[in-house]
Amino acid sequence: MNAKLNTVGASSSSCTTDPTPERLLKLKTEKKGAAKLKTVGASSSSWTTDPTPEWLLKLMTEKNGAELKKIIEKELSVTDVSRVHDRLSMPCSNIIDLEFLSPMEQRIIEEEDEGKKHMTRVDAKLVVKLVDSDVLKEFDVNLRRCNMHKTRGNHSFVYSLIRWKQVVEDEGCGLKKSDKIRLWSFHSDGKLYFALTTLSPPPPPPSSDSGDSKPEEMISALVIDDKSNDDLPPN
Repeated sequence: MNAKLNTVGASSSSCTTDPTPERLLKLKTEKKGAAKLKTVGASSSSWTTDPTPEWLLKLMTEKNGAELKKIIEKELSVTDVSRVHDRLSMPCSNIIDLEFLSPMEQRIIEEEDEGKKHMTRVDAKLVVKLVDSDVLKEFDVNLRRCNMHKTRGNHSFVYSLIRWKQVVEDEGCGLKKSDKIRLWSFHSDGKLYFALTTLSPPPPPPSSDSGDSKPEEMISALVIDDKSNDDLPPN
């Protein structure tokens, strides 16, 4: 499965070098950590049992897509909608299925974690379902993973969608702080795709004041209030 890459100064031999014993140990540790994180992420969202939406099934049919994965459900933070940061942050602990990358894509991500001087990213497509519409809009994005070092030698990985600012600035997408989104991934002809939708906010709870009032009484009160303003002087 081929993947298009943004690579600056990468060596053509970097992907063919045999792993050292230290490298093999690191990979085993990462896989154990990923398995643990996958369990935590999967249990943190009720989304895991929801059916795949029709618009996404249709998109995968059109793209001849495969390997559909549920990635994350999250509420957009201040930095997620910041034009300065230009990224969508996805902590591994919140990702439902961490096994969404092809072997080549995974290798590229791991090379960047090792602190290579060249910057490597996995090119991807992001398809956004526009708000209150069946229209889908496609963007070119990049996927990166950052290794957030913690105390006592622990590590925390955060995936980021780069070139995200164009999505935030698009009026049709209508993304803003505190919006709840869902993100999937799939592959089409060796290309990594992400699909995103915004969840509709729940309806507001009924007002406690109106629970004991009859509709006729409410209308009468409104009429009385209107009449009380008849004698006010003009502005």
